Amino acid sequence: MSERLWCVHIEGLNDFIATDSHESAEQEALAINAYIDRAEKGPRAAILRAVAIEWPFAPAAHARALEDDRHDLQRMAHRQASANPHGSVLSNIARRVKGLMSVARGK
Repeated sequence: MSERLWCVHIEGLNDFIATDSHESAEQEALAINAYIDRAEKGPRAAILRAVAIEWPFAPAAHARALEDDRHDLQRMAHRQASANPHGSVLSNIARRVKGLMSVARGK
């Protein structure tokens, strides 16, 4: 029996972020959802939700994504906001989230 691989699925964007465990996926999903709830109160907020799920792709893709996603996670809004809640980093994060939301609206 193989080990289960986990990720965060951002519904509405259909984006997958590989994580090293189910617990990490749950924590990231909670943090992302909390950030979305604080940052976006309009109708677009309803289309973005993060959930912890099993990785739906090949195991080799998970291994590659873990490395890439680790860096992406560090730059994501929910991580930057908690690290520097009042700094200019927040505006950079807001731009990224708005970009993701605009992609979601375009679908």
